[in-house]
Amino acid sequence: MLNVKMNKLFKINDYELLSQKVYRILKARIIKGDLKSGKKLLENKIAEQLGVSRTPVREALQKIAAEGLVKIKPNLGMVIIEFSLEDLQEVLQVRRVLEGLATSVAAKKISKEEITKLEEIIEKMSICISKNDVVAYSELNGKLHNLILNICGNKRLTEICNHLSSSDHRFRIRSLRNNPERLKYSLEEHREIVEALKRKDSIQAERLSQAHLDNVIKNILAYEGKEEDKDA
Repeated sequence: MLNVKMNKLFKINDYELLSQKVYRILKARIIKGDLKSGKKLLENKIAEQLGVSRTPVREALQKIAAEGLVKIKPNLGMVIIEFSLEDLQEVLQVRRVLEGLATSVAAKKISKEEITKLEEIIEKMSICISKNDVVAYSELNGKLHNLILNICGNKRLTEICNHLSSSDHRFRIRSLRNNPERLKYSLEEHREIVEALKRKDSIQAERLSQAHLDNVIKNILAYEGKEEDKDA
């Protein structure tokens, strides 16, 4: 009887891992722009491409929909949301406040081991700049912010910030690709945040975090504004 229960437990874990894997693949493709805004997502086609059943695909799409990246449209099904500049500004304004708070709290709780992890990420980000690998840099950037959120320890705050960061990721990659100099400034801003955390200076850590996101907003808006001028 015990073996039967254990087998069932392992099957559930395997299934959950499969659903999570589909979720990560789809979310990454949306964020990187491989799947464009307005594109219809078909469960059966995605399932066939990934070699899985439709159930984990359906659950993955529901999770992505909850994060605001896709939505159900009448007569179309699941469609990738088109995100406007106004939407972006609102998201980043909220992130500015919440991530500033999270960084401030993290400064009071951070350990030496966690500081080391942050410094290792910074070093990897520096290597990405030397290779002009914007996608890898952006992924490490997200990893660094997520680690700070986890150090903060506020689960609700972490969930909200992760949800919001998914929405602006596509814009950030696009703007960074077209402004290589911004990568260097971005790296220096992250270094300063980590140094403030290292000193356990919660006030400065919060200020630097908010200043960093102010610069993210400026860079994205500057790039998108140029693109609109080209199309005019």
